[in-house]
Amino acid sequence: MKLATLTMLFISSLIFLMTACSSRLETPVIEDDLTIVYPSKKASGISAKITLYRKVEKKTGDLLGSGTIFTIREKANLRAVVDLENLYNNTYKDLMFHFDWIGPNGKSFYLKRVDLVHNDSTSMINSSISISPEQRQPGEYILRIYFFRELIAEKKFEILPKFKFNRSKEKGITAEITLYRKKSKKTGKLIGEGTVFKIKEKTKVRALVELENRFAYGDQELVFRYEWIGPDGLSFYGKQIDLFPGDSTSIIRSSISIPPEKREPGKYSLRVYLYDTLIAEKEFELLRNK
Repeated sequence: MKLATLTMLFISSLIFLMTACSSRLETPVIEDDLTIVYPSKKASGISAKITLYRKVEKKTGDLLGSGTIFTIREKANLRAVVDLENLYNNTYKDLMFHFDWIGPNGKSFYLKRVDLVHNDSTSMINSSISISPEQRQPGEYILRIYFFRELIAEKKFEILPKFKFNRSKEKGITAEITLYRKKSKKTGKLIGEGTVFKIKEKTKVRALVELENRFAYGDQELVFRYEWIGPDGLSFYGKQIDLFPGDSTSIIRSSISIPPEKREPGKYSLRVYLYDTLIAEKEFELLRNK
């Protein structure tokens, strides 16, 4: 009995000491971007903001597909960037951080350590995980960020099942294709709409695809693919367009050049796929320029 009492006292004392030694407040703060932050007791303490996203736009450097809802996809990754605030108040020593990715079962499946040396100028740290169907299951996940093994921020997110297109779904997505030569810079109107085009130097066939009921799958990442088909029935150019939750656009575009050295006269077609399902097709003809 005495041993049990002493054990309980020891555990209580240990919990008290751990709490007393903590540099963080016990009550977290939920930021506008849904990062759960455990504030430092000191104004100069390091803070972290977590952004989850799918990929980076190569031209602008913008983060694409940021949010808290993602879809399982083949050969796809989910990325995290953590912005560290008040980092320069702690540049006199090396700093240790951990990314801890937690699965739907509440268990850690990937732990990554990031060390910043005392003269490191960066204020951001990164990690990523695969969200391919071989690696992930649908469900609720958590990413936790530790600073010297102390939890400073976390973010909850959801991974949805692999997308399955169902034509019978009420108000399912459909596509209308418009082919044209160019767009007026002054009015924005399409010029040369039709299905017959002449092969010329420095000329293109452009496609504008209007997506009806684009938001029928509001939480799903949507992957569209153009396939331009030549007279031989084979695809000679393909283009993939990803639309993420939060994207407001319902129009996607593609184009091909039609100079004589690239194109032969004949019957062509443009096919538009949602994932692997053909949702629209339009035939057109290229003629020699006489």
